[in-house]
Amino acid sequence: MKNYIFLLSIAFIFFSCQKEEGCTDEIATNFNSSAEEDNGTCNYSVSGGYWITQSSSQSGSVTTSVDGTVISDSTFNSIETNPDSLEPYKLEFLDNKTYTEYDILNNVVEAGTWSVNGNQLSLNPGDTLVNLTLESIDRNNVVINTSFNESLTFMGNTVTYDISLSINSARQF
Repeated sequence: MKNYIFLLSIAFIFFSCQKEEGCTDEIATNFNSSAEEDNGTCNYSVSGGYWITQSSSQSGSVTTSVDGTVISDSTFNSIETNPDSLEPYKLEFLDNKTYTEYDILNNVVEAGTWSVNGNQLSLNPGDTLVNLTLESIDRNNVVINTSFNESLTFMGNTVTYDISLSINSARQF
């Protein structure tokens, strides 16, 4: 009987000394204020601080045709890594589901509402809806992708764009 009580006492002490694990980062969407030890499960949103674009890459093609005959077909691939010349320069997403885009001089370029459904980020500046994909997001970085395909025809001339854009941004507080 003494051995049984002794083992129960040791088990009680062992389990009562374990620290509660969870996400300990206050900006995470699943922050656990009771957690004493971070277990690496933090999830993040675009809100909190603001995002400074660090690089962007574009790839795609542009085709021009006249009356159905292709006269120009080109592809391109570019990467820009100078944050001072990138657009958007700075994005701020607030918890009230509004966002603001700023230029390098901190002038407002655009503002509107935002929403996230899964990994789809939607921006609505009031006159259109822009759908983006959150490729990855963590405490300090986000990768946002978009692509579009558009054809414009004027007086028998058709220009078709097929473009993919990836924006890499760092969170600032």
